[in-house]
Amino acid sequence: MTTVIEPQPEANIRTKAIEIVGLSASLGALFLIINFLHFQYVPVSVILYACIWDTIIASVLMLGAYWFFRRWTSTLLVTELTLTVVASNLLILLYSVMGPTVIDRSLSIYIVEKIDYRGGEVAADAMKNIILMEFMDEYRVADVRMTEQITSGTVKNIDGCLHLTSRGRRLATFTSFFRRNFLPKKRLIGGTITHELTNPLANKPVLVPFKCASTGIETP
Repeated sequence: MTTVIEPQPEANIRTKAIEIVGLSASLGALFLIINFLHFQYVPVSVILYACIWDTIIASVLMLGAYWFFRRWTSTLLVTELTLTVVASNLLILLYSVMGPTVIDRSLSIYIVEKIDYRGGEVAADAMKNIILMEFMDEYRVADVRMTEQITSGTVKNIDGCLHLTSRGRRLATFTSFFRRNFLPKKRLIGGTITHELTNPLANKPVLVPFKCASTGIETP
């Protein structure tokens, strides 16, 4: 009489854990390779969108390779495989936001880099002028942000006049509501507590003419 020895639950769980970690790490490594090549050799208009496309490409390639090489020997259920891929994509998205997107957009990081570039110290009174006179030009902030908004479909450039789209209007309505109601109303800024940044555009004077030359109509 032959005795069948069933695998121990602990061993099965350990095998699945190893496979999940290996799959997740492989997906992350593949994304980093694709993302690096993308950023080096392919034009990019919006960094976050590029990272999302790279995530999709990496996921498709990894799932195809996994199915080809492991479809008969895998210990993972379909639900476990799906959850692993979803969790891995969420981690990649977190990296995409906190890594390249933040580094590209952050004024705080610029301040740190600028002080380091200037030898490790900058007069505090000079920083505001550095931001106004150097940051905008060095990082081409206006050009980059307008390109992002046009690509995102929130703004259209028609004959040199920027028009807000319906998507852009919905976004502006949401962000204004969020800023007024869910940002700190007692913000410590420069040693003073203020609520000014919950509605920063209110009652501000117009310093730059903003009418479109072709129409003479003020843009919304």
